[in-house]
Amino acid sequence: MTNSTYPKLKLTYFDLKGRAEHIRLALHIAGIPFEDERISRKVFATMKESTPFGQIPVLTINDDVQIAQSTSILRYVGTLAGLYPSTDALKAAFVDQIVLHIADMTSPLATLMFETNEHNRSEMSKALTNEKLPAMFASLDRVIAKHGNGTWAAGDALTVADLAVYIFVGIFKTGFFKDIPSNIADGFKGVYGVFEAVARHPKVVEWEAAH
Repeated sequence: MTNSTYPKLKLTYFDLKGRAEHIRLALHIAGIPFEDERISRKVFATMKESTPFGQIPVLTINDDVQIAQSTSILRYVGTLAGLYPSTDALKAAFVDQIVLHIADMTSPLATLMFETNEHNRSEMSKALTNEKLPAMFASLDRVIAKHGNGTWAAGDALTVADLAVYIFVGIFKTGFFKDIPSNIADGFKGVYGVFEAVARHPKVVEWEAAH
């Protein structure tokens, strides 16, 4: 597709990576023009009722149609970008299972973020570090070993599954969760290999340098 044949896209989310960065990356890698609308929580409060489910990210297509839920947006954008095997149901399922597993891994971290009691935060962090996250990373590693190609997570080429892995591992690398080791994923060969492969992609390097 040329730029003129893509729909007009506006991605609305907060000014953080969160649940939208893999979507932004997919669009940037494919060279698909989009408006990267980053809003404050105050602004979101004024527009919440206008979104499909009262939450963001939301993708607006041609100033009219809205798609909510980050995974749905990722599939749509991935299809436009050639990073989602939409014509092969089995390959699509291999991609989906990784994206959704990472969503499952994100859920307890979201709970941790909003925990205000320091003792509870500490105990939750210990449980995540020692039990929950290693077990889930191990499962992800096995799936990548089975369905990946030694570089990419689900097949022989870059997909949105790889972008999801990259963003998730990258959150820890920033030290965002101060009580969880930043290298928690490093010992998982498949997972960390995907992270490094995406990190080396020229368009990802370009995006990270600009953001």
